[in-house]
Amino acid sequence: MSIPIVKNKTGLSTWQAESLRVTCFPSSATELNTANWWQDVIGEQPENTVVRARDGFRQDEGTVNSRKVVLGIQPNRIDWLMRPNEEGGELTIGSFQDSLDSFLELMSRWFKISPSLRRLAFGVVLALPVDNRKSGYELIANFLPNVKLDPIGSSDFLYQINRTRNSQLSISELEINRLSKWSVAKQGLARIDLLPEARVSLFPSSDTFSSRLELDINTSADYKDDLPMNKIAGVFLELVDLAKEIALKGDIP
Repeated sequence: MSIPIVKNKTGLSTWQAESLRVTCFPSSATELNTANWWQDVIGEQPENTVVRARDGFRQDEGTVNSRKVVLGIQPNRIDWLMRPNEEGGELTIGSFQDSLDSFLELMSRWFKISPSLRRLAFGVVLALPVDNRKSGYELIANFLPNVKLDPIGSSDFLYQINRTRNSQLSISELEINRLSKWSVAKQGLARIDLLPEARVSLFPSSDTFSSRLELDINTSADYKDDLPMNKIAGVFLELVDLAKEIALKGDIP
C-alpha cells in the first residue's frame, strides 16, 4: 500500500471519517422545545426514541444515507452525531469529504431552528489506513513538523495539542480552541463460532493499522456572552474550516 501524502484538498477524500459531531451548549435562559427537532432536520420520524423525563434526557436516532444519525438532548447540552451503521458492520462513514457534505446539509437545517447558544463545538475522528505501525508514524510525521518522531524505535505515540485562534467573524473576544490528537491505532477483528458444546471460540483475524486524527474545534468557555444568533451558522462553518485545515496541513499555529 502506498502511503498518501496529504498536501492539498484532495486529502479530504483520503481521510476516512469514523464519526462527525456537533455539540451545542444552550443559553441558560433558553426553554427547549425538543419534540420536533428531529422531524424538522431529518424530514421524517426517528427510528428509535428514548426519553427520560425526570432527567430531561431525550435521544432520537435513525439512518440517513446508510449512516447512523443520533440526536442527544440533555438540559445543558445538545449533540448531533453521525457514525457508522452497526448493522452494516462498517467501521467508517466514508471519506471525510463525502460524509462532511452529508452532515453539513443536515446541520444547515439545524442552525435555522437551534436555540440561543453559549458555546459550540465540531468534533471529528479521522483515520488513514496504513500497512503497519512504522508506515503510520511516517505518515503522521508529515503532519507534525515540530515533532521529531522515530518511526522504527517508537511505540505508543500520542500527540495532543490545543492551538487557539481568534474568530474571523467580527465577534469581539471570541477565541476558538483547535484541539487535535494524533496517534496510530492497531485494530483486530475476531470471528465468534458457536461450537456444538455451546462454547464460544474466538479466532483473531489479521491486524490492521491506521493513522488517526481526533479533532475538537470549539468556542472558548471564556467567552461570556451568548453567541450572536445571526452568526451561529457562520461560527459553525468557521469551526469546520479550521478542522479541514488541520486535516490538510497538520499541526500549524
